[in-house]
Amino acid sequence: MVWRRLLGKEPKSRPARDEVTVADGARTATHGGPQPRPAATRPSGPPDKAARERRRRELLRRRDAILFDIEQGELALRPENPWQERIDLLGDALGTIDADREALARRRPEPTFPLPPIPITDIATTSGDEATVRFAIGGEPFAFAEEVDWDERGGAVVRGDLRHQVGDTARLVPDETPCDLRKALAHHLAGSVTVFATDLRDRAIAGEPLPAAPTLADLARPCPKCGGWSDWHGRCPACTRRDLERQALNAEAARLEAERSREAEERHRWAERLPIAHRRLADIEADLAALGE
Repeated sequence: MVWRRLLGKEPKSRPARDEVTVADGARTATHGGPQPRPAATRPSGPPDKAARERRRRELLRRRDAILFDIEQGELALRPENPWQERIDLLGDALGTIDADREALARRRPEPTFPLPPIPITDIATTSGDEATVRFAIGGEPFAFAEEVDWDERGGAVVRGDLRHQVGDTARLVPDETPCDLRKALAHHLAGSVTVFATDLRDRAIAGEPLPAAPTLADLARPCPKCGGWSDWHGRCPACTRRDLERQALNAEAARLEAERSREAEERHRWAERLPIAHRRLADIEADLAALGE
């Protein structure tokens, strides 16, 4: 204002709101007063005793683990070691399997005995919900009935197997059959007769014609491959048994080969890790020494 200038009195500048002027000219933005200076951060000193103890235990634990790695690695480099012992045992087992496979390949054909071509007669089938099959071989009657599974509503779910009701296959074995083959031949005929009856049932359901002039010889023809008997469909149970035996030997050989490879890989892995384990051990020893160990 003009009158103020004329009087020679210039008003002093008011301090800004919420600011206080201090002696050194610095201003702090506190509400009504200066803010205390933050305490200076103390330089980090050596770890306390508890931290040093935790660090020491961790280093000792790691050292024990690395010492085990070193022990395993040095053991793997020795000529005689557990891995090589297991590899040798697995090699012996594989040699036994190879011998068994060779013996199976050289196995002599099984003894057999031809059957006479006695006609299969009086064939009769029904194809309803419970199919039945009847026929006769050399005066011996056979009868089969279907076992059907039913659902809760009374409808047929699937057609079951044929149940052998009448007929004795032991009576079909010729008198001149060698004594050591009679039981085996009767057992084969029991299965082949069921296969024949099932084929008759399936033909009747499908509306296909019945086989022309079947005979007893058709149920047990000598197998040209293994010497056993083939069933009505030409399948040889003896060959099936040999195939299963061969598959089991091959599967066991594959398992042993895989196990032997794993043993060799594990031995190589331990030996390969040995230089790294030595370097890690040296680092840990240095850290322990720095802690006063």
